[in-house]
This record gives sequence, structure tokens and C-alpha cells, in this order.
Amino acid sequence: MFSIFARSIAAKVALAFSFVVVTLVTSYIVMAERLDTIGEAMDNITEINSYTTSIIRINKDIIEIQRDVSVYSLSGSDAVFEKINENFSDIKKRLDNLSDRKNLKDEEQQQYIDALSILVFQLGDNLKILSSLYKSREQLIDVVLEEIYQSAVKELSILEEKSSNIEDKLRFVEETNKWHTLHRNAWLFLSKKDYKRKKEVDIIFKEMASSRLLSNADASLKLNALLNDYQQSFVKSVQINRNYFNLVNVVMAGDAIEFGALANMLMNRSQSRLKEIKNKSNAVIFDTESILNILSISIILYLFLLAYFFHVHISKAITRLTASFSRFLSGDLSAPICHTHRKDEIGVLAQAASRFRDMSKDLDKQKQAAEHTSKVKSEFLANMSHEIRTPMNGILGMASQLSHTQLAEPQKEMLDIITSSGESLLIIINDILDLSKIEADKIELEKRPVSLTDLLKNIEPLFKGQAAKKGIKLSVKASSKDENILFMADETRIKQILINLVGNAIKFTNAGEVDLTAQVRMGTDKIITLLFSVTDTGIGIEAGNIDKLFDAFSQADTSITRKFGGTGLGLTITSKLLQLMGSKLEVESEVEKGSRFFFEIKAERCSSEKNNLQNEVDFSQSETGDYSGLNILIAEDNKTNQIVIRGFLNKLKVGSITVAEDGEQAINFCKNQAFDLIFMDMQMPNIDGLQATVEIKRLENYRIVPIVALTANVLEDDKKRCLDAGMCDFVGKPVNLLQLDKILEKWSSST
Repeated sequence: MFSIFARSIAAKVALAFSFVVVTLVTSYIVMAERLDTIGEAMDNITEINSYTTSIIRINKDIIEIQRDVSVYSLSGSDAVFEKINENFSDIKKRLDNLSDRKNLKDEEQQQYIDALSILVFQLGDNLKILSSLYKSREQLIDVVLEEIYQSAVKELSILEEKSSNIEDKLRFVEETNKWHTLHRNAWLFLSKKDYKRKKEVDIIFKEMASSRLLSNADASLKLNALLNDYQQSFVKSVQINRNYFNLVNVVMAGDAIEFGALANMLMNRSQSRLKEIKNKSNAVIFDTESILNILSISIILYLFLLAYFFHVHISKAITRLTASFSRFLSGDLSAPICHTHRKDEIGVLAQAASRFRDMSKDLDKQKQAAEHTSKVKSEFLANMSHEIRTPMNGILGMASQLSHTQLAEPQKEMLDIITSSGESLLIIINDILDLSKIEADKIELEKRPVSLTDLLKNIEPLFKGQAAKKGIKLSVKASSKDENILFMADETRIKQILINLVGNAIKFTNAGEVDLTAQVRMGTDKIITLLFSVTDTGIGIEAGNIDKLFDAFSQADTSITRKFGGTGLGLTITSKLLQLMGSKLEVESEVEKGSRFFFEIKAERCSSEKNNLQNEVDFSQSETGDYSGLNILIAEDNKTNQIVIRGFLNKLKVGSITVAEDGEQAINFCKNQAFDLIFMDMQMPNIDGLQATVEIKRLENYRIVPIVALTANVLEDDKKRCLDAGMCDFVGKPVNLLQLDKILEKWSSST
């Protein structure tokens, strides 16, 4: 026994409580008869409580059904009605179970149960009628009345088109408006219970019945017939509506109230029986109280001694292990672990703590390795962004300046392709850098006027040569009626989506054609729906592989990756961007016959002039601010970027421009000259842009002079570092003429 006592806490507890068990068994033998009486009373109390609880829950569910019926009367949802039926079935089953309980029911309780069963049976019949009435009501309101209304509007529209008389046209328009008003008021009255609309419907009926449209008897008869049909259907709808709401608000509500009243009576009856049982039990309990008090004092004294033993032998050990675990969780893995030598459960727990510490140390090492990997990745992305954006600034900048020179048409076309290709490459760079944002849905969409014609026109040159090289017919078009459509959207993101889709179509098409089409579906006066579709005659996609298309860095079939190449990121980004626009990329494909990728976006239609859509401003014909009095310092180490930025500022007619090739030279210039504005690159030899900014801001005359970051480092951390160093604004490379003009306009007034 002592060996077991040493090994197991459970054995220690069993041995310690054996005295309590012996005492309780002895007491039970002595008071068996009394305890049986008390036990029977407790069983009855438990049964009555369960019985009462069931009644309360059934009553609550009846109220829940009545509330769901009200919801169903407004929505007509099949899910709501299914829930009502499920609740009804559950109520009926539980009420049947109550009827089967014989031990606690008397004749009066049976009468209550029978009455409740009748009400539940009536509820089932009413639910069947409710569904039938709602479907009839829905058929009349949403189908019959709607079809008559649409037929009348269509007939009036035909008459208006055929009529050459202005007065007749106006009369048809007026009659059409009456139909709109009539149908709107009828719908509000029937569906929303807007009772004041009933009077307006009657007035419109009278006006339309007495109005005379035209001399064409057949047309008048047809419209009058439609009006009569609408009026008759409206009267039927009113009657069904009245019957429906009478069933919901009077019959079923009354049954629910009656059910609640009967349930309360039944619960009161149960409470009375509980009081009777309580009085009988009190006498027995009083007799046993004295004996129990004596036993309680003895057991309490024994338990006090037992608790002291447990505190010394078990509780302290657990407290020490808990303290060790707490220090482990806070990061202190040097905390000591006690009691590892014990053979009981405390020893097992101590060994687990030791194992936890070892695992925590391993996890900490892995965490440090992961943080190092993440840091290396961030540094790589930042360096890649800087190294690519720096020459890209030269490409796009020189292309922009070249566009303002005299060029032949073929040269302009080639320059447009260079510019468009550079912008597309910039988009790809941004997508790679913003991949984490895309996955976290943190990309913010712009909203600017977009010309559908210009959008498609910029897409075609990017792939014309590639398609011709493969012998593929490339078609990019919108319907003739949609060519001059202007809408508010993020042109860059839409263009990126279309580039991804067209590029994929050409890549996976060996022969045939690739078509990009755009179609505008008119919605309201301000909102339109645009359908973009890219169709190819390529290799197609198996149905089981379509879902893989939107996984990052994957293609539908990995076996073709070596043949066609690609990162597999394009469709993932496309799908994410469309989700941000409230749309979805759809796919239709058949193996060896081709694929169709399409999506719809809703946009606000705008009436802006086309020349307001250009990203670049033609400064030869536009007015800009007067910057002739500005003295500007450019801190830039790259020769090409110096030429680009100086060219842009000259185009803006800036008075004086000074170029510093590193941060140290910029500081020296500021000590000897006065500048109104400074453009500062971040990465420069000797002294970088951040340190140079800090030093310049310490100069007495430069505390309020604006310093604008002009850098290829475009990550959020880079922007924060620039602002913390004292810079007032941030422009990412590649920069364009419009950006510089806005910066000068914004900060020249503060100098």
C-alpha cells in the first residue's frame, strides 16, 4: 500500500478519503429509510422542474414561430419557412413526450395537455394555409401584376415610337408615367403595407379609366383591357393580402396567446405540487438534520487535516510548476523545474514542463530564422524595386519629354508603345511589391474618368507583334455604340487585368485567334455595367483544373509550365483585383477548343471630355503655375535621372535648378545658397538622402524649406523613414511631368 501511495496521487486521494467513505456508508445505512424519502421527493422535484422547463421552452418556441411567421410574411424566405416547420415538428414531438409522462400528471394536467395539443394541431393546419396564401399573394403581386404592367409599358412604348405627332408622344409618355406610378403605389401597398398608397391607386385607376389616348380604337381597347386586368388582379391581391394578414396577425397570434395562457396555468399547477412535496420533505429533513450536523463537524475537521496534507505535498508542487510555466510563456526559459524525480502525476507534469522548455528553445531558434528570412526578403524586394525603378524613371521620363518634340506618326506610335510598355512593366513591379497587400485585401482603388476607346486602344499595340509572330489573329474592339463611353474607375487596374488575360490567351494559343471585346450594358442613368471578355482558340483547360488557376504561382497543368513559362501570379492578382471591384472572374473552357475569360464591373458613367482623361498634361497648350522665381535643388546621384528631372523642371519653366550628386554636396550647397524647394533621393553615396535631410533641417534658414523625397524606394517603411527624417512629401520613381507640377503647385506657395 505504501508503494502505491508513493507512486500515484490518485491512490493518495483514495486512501485519504477512505475514512470519509466509511463514515458516509455507515450514515447511509442508519438513515436509509429517511434518505429514500428525501430521494423520492428530490426525484419528483426534478421531474416537475423538467416538466415545467419543457412547458416554458415549448411556449418560447411557439412565440419564436409566431415571430418567424412575421418574418416570413415580409420576406417569403423558404429558409425561414423551413425553420418554422422544423420548430413545429420539434414542438409537436416534445408535447407528445409530455403526454406520455404518467407519474406526475393528474386529470387537470391532462386537460391542459389536451388543450395544448389541439392548439398545436391547429398551428400545423394554419402553417399549411399560410404557405399557400403567401404563394398566391406572391404570384399575384410579383408575377401577374408585374406582367400586366410590363405589357402596358411595352405597348405604350411601341405606340410612342410609331407616332409622329409630338402631342401624341407626350400623351404616351404621360400615360407611361401613370402606369409607373400606379404599379409603384400598388406594390408599396401590397408588399410594404403602406396603406396611404391604396387611395392613390384608386385615384390613378379613375384617371386612367377616363383618359383617352388616341383615335386608334384597337390600341385603346388593348390598353383598357390591360388596365381592367390590372385592376381585377389588384382587387384579388388586396383580398388575399387581407386573408393572409388576418391569418398571421389574428388567428395564429390568438392561438399563440391562448397557448401561453394555458402554459402558465399548467406551470402554476406544477408549482402547487412542488409546494406539497416541499412540505412533506421538510419534516424528514428536520429529523435528519441533527445527525448530519454531527457528521459534518467530524468530516470538516478531518478534511481540514487532509487539506493541510494536500497543500504541503501537492499544491505547493503544482504552484512551483505553474510559476515555471509562466516564466516560460513570458520568454524566460531559464526557470528551474522541480519534482522531476517524483514518480506520480506531479513528476509526469514536471517532465512535460522540461520537454516544453526544450521545444520552446527550438521554436525560438526557428522564429529567429524565420524573422531573418523575412528581413532578407524585404531587403531584396526593396533593393529590386530601387534598382528597377531607377532606370525605369529614365525610360518613362525621357519618353515623356520626347513626346513633346516634333515626331512623325510612326515615331509617335512607337513612342506610345514604349510608354505603354514601360507603364505595364511598372505595374508588374508594383504587383510584386504589393503581393502581401493583395493577399491581405489592402489595395486601394483609384476612381478617375476612363475612356473605353482609349483603354482598348492602349491594349492592342502591346500584343500586336507577339500575336503576329505566332500567326494569331488579334481583335480588340467594343461595339460601335459603346466607343465613346466614359466611366469612373481605376484605369490602371482594369488595364492590368486585361493585359494579364490577353497575355495568357496569346501564350496558350498556337493557332487561330484571340478576341478582346467590351460591351456596355446600360443600367440606371448614372450606373452602367461593362462586360469584358477575352476569348481564344488555344489549348483549353480541363474542368478539374479550373479552380487551380487562381492559386498563386500555379498553372492549370504543371506539366506545361516548362513549355509556356510564367509565374502563375497573373490570374491570382486578376481575381483579387476583381473582388475588390465587387466582381468575379468567370471561366468557360473546353480542352483543345479554347477558353473564354470574362467579368462584369459596375461603374458610374461620366460626361467628362476626353482630353481630361490623359495622364499627362500637354503643357504646350495648358496653363501652369508661375515657377520662374523658384530656386530648386536636386539631390540625385544617377546621371540619367538628373537629366530627366532637370528636363521636366525646365518644361515647367522653373527659374533656377541646381544638381547635387550626393548628400554631402547637397548640404554644402544649402550652407552657401538659398533654395526654395529641395528634391532629395534616398540612396546616394557618401551621405544618403535621409541623413542629408536631417543635417539640412538643422540649418537656421532651412527649417521650413520643403524637402520632397524623389526616390525609387517606394515601400511603406521607406515613406515613414522619409517623413521621420523631416521630409514633407514623397514622390516615387518613375516620376512624370504631372506629378512634379502638382508638387511645385503644392509647396511653392509655402516658400
